[in-house]
Amino acid sequence: MKKNINIFSIISTLVLSGFTTSLLASDKLCLASNNDCTFVLLSENISETVSEIIDENLNARTGDSSEKVMQTSSVSEANEILSIVNEARAKERLSPFSTFKIPNSLIALDSKLITSAKQSLTYDKEKYPTEAWWPSTWQLSEYNLAAAFKFSIVPIYRQIATDIGEETMKTYIENFTYGNEDISSGLDNFWLNGSLKISAIEQIEFLQKLNQGHLGVSQQSLDTLKAIMLVETTDNYLLYAKTGTGTIDNMVNDETKSSTLKLGWYVGFVENSQGVHYFAFNFSRNSYNNMNTERIEIVRNHLRKAGVIDQP
Repeated sequence: MKKNINIFSIISTLVLSGFTTSLLASDKLCLASNNDCTFVLLSENISETVSEIIDENLNARTGDSSEKVMQTSSVSEANEILSIVNEARAKERLSPFSTFKIPNSLIALDSKLITSAKQSLTYDKEKYPTEAWWPSTWQLSEYNLAAAFKFSIVPIYRQIATDIGEETMKTYIENFTYGNEDISSGLDNFWLNGSLKISAIEQIEFLQKLNQGHLGVSQQSLDTLKAIMLVETTDNYLLYAKTGTGTIDNMVNDETKSSTLKLGWYVGFVENSQGVHYFAFNFSRNSYNNMNTERIEIVRNHLRKAGVIDQP
């Protein structure tokens, strides 16, 4: 049965997202006022110091009539604290796009299709011919899993999914309870604005089960996956993450309409002295301009304000 994260209280903005009263520029945070984004943060094994700061902020903000910059839902249970900006959007299932490279890589590793992050990989160049918009990092002389994950090389992962096979892929996705578990739109593209959908909260649930070893896969597979997910190492924390971007369809009067709306994801987790902090962010934009860097900036701003990563 899929684990549900229960939300039992709504608290004001600066509880988890603000250990300082100063706010960054509005375009650098996910705000409730425009509902074009969501940010979810689940922190487990929170220290007493952080809990005290949260309590102080709650007491200080009680009765505050000023406009809320962010709507944050919070749950504190079994040493876990959940913070959500824009709860309705956080529950909305959307295409995972390249964030699916996390489970796709894990399935390939656990099924022994790929045995190491440095294993040489190829793809069918006739089936997936080079396109004009491909970045130079997709046109390397050699490929391996670490590079394919880092540079989000779509043709490599379409080939990986094909080689995994429909039956094996379906079994793993169902065992992972990943989103709506629907791969029916095509084995090599179901996560690219296809049938597979997942919400930001479900991304958090998946990442937590992954990191806690509750997905029924080998430890070696998990260790290899975490190695390729690691994007930043400091004296105080380790940051594991994956981006995802693509064009999404609009639903108008129960009909799917062509759209130019872009969806951007950034999901992952941070390990620090306080515990593990799982995050999922998505937002919508009308173009790709600045989307790639903006989503990472927004997430890092939230993580800094929550005390999860260091201030610059």
